[in-house]
Amino acid sequence: MPTQSKTWLDELQEGLSLARKGHFDAALECFESARHMAPDRAETACALGREHMRRGEFEAALTLLTEAWQQDRGLLTAGTSLARCLGLDLGRLTEAHGVLDEVDLEFGPEPSSRLIRGELLLEGGRHEEAAVLAEDLLTADKAVVAHSATLLMSRVENERGLCAARQDAHERAIFAFKRSGDLDPKWATPRNNLGASFEILNRYQRAESAYREAIDLDPQYASAWHNLGRLYKRRQDGRALESFERAYFADPTHPDICADYSIALSHAHAPSHGEAVLQAHADERGDAPEAWIELAMALAKRGAAQLAELCVLKASERNSDSELGARVLALLHRHKPELKDLGPRDC
Repeated sequence: MPTQSKTWLDELQEGLSLARKGHFDAALECFESARHMAPDRAETACALGREHMRRGEFEAALTLLTEAWQQDRGLLTAGTSLARCLGLDLGRLTEAHGVLDEVDLEFGPEPSSRLIRGELLLEGGRHEEAAVLAEDLLTADKAVVAHSATLLMSRVENERGLCAARQDAHERAIFAFKRSGDLDPKWATPRNNLGASFEILNRYQRAESAYREAIDLDPQYASAWHNLGRLYKRRQDGRALESFERAYFADPTHPDICADYSIALSHAHAPSHGEAVLQAHADERGDAPEAWIELAMALAKRGAAQLAELCVLKASERNSDSELGARVLALLHRHKPELKDLGPRDC
């Protein structure tokens, strides 16, 4: 007997199964096939849009998810995914809240949409409103919702810690960062932030332990490696260079990381080693004059005048604007007297 051809629903279900197993390229082909076979079905637009969103292709995702939600207001996933794409991926918070208002009209206070509402509130700096919503969701019957609400509360506590740290209330910040880490034991960020607060309070051993915990959770965590390197440098510990190197290879585009690594290399070996790192950083950013300007500023703040002046020269060579060199030199002169130790970075 001849093999029955697949329907759009067969392709869609196969794509969802493949996506759950992590076979995303094959899943994409199925979603595209389903979309081609049934362009008027909201389910196909939603599935394809969510896959584009997972890949970071947010504009393509927005088009498909908008179409899916307009086609079928009964498809909850289309509405919540559209709100997430608008607010968390594209930063269009007001529009995202508007979509969730539409979802609420259709479905009432659905836990999944309220979770996204909490994330949007957190993204918009409305931490206490997000906390109230998360605490309410913690009592939900569905275990998956309660777990997600716990993760949301972890983010709320981390933001509370950051707010306290910005006010130099580091004892309060430490409490919030610890609670954030307890709520989400797999999240590295609050451990890094905890280390930063400990370091500012001169509790260096506890800072080192916190940075190490963050790195254990995320070995490619550039900020934690960078903070650890700065701590070792402060203590004149020879492990500073290795830590800066790990930070640099995790994020070669960050000017502060590049500046510290280039200074450490110059001291450990020769200035040419540090200069090579600066050039590699600039190359990562298209060798643009702005990249050299940012490096000059970062180096000047650390008292590395020779390397900073080299970056000023490089910036001037790459821009015919006669005022550029003077402007950067003025900035360099202004920052030369500043303290070399800028302190650890929060996330």
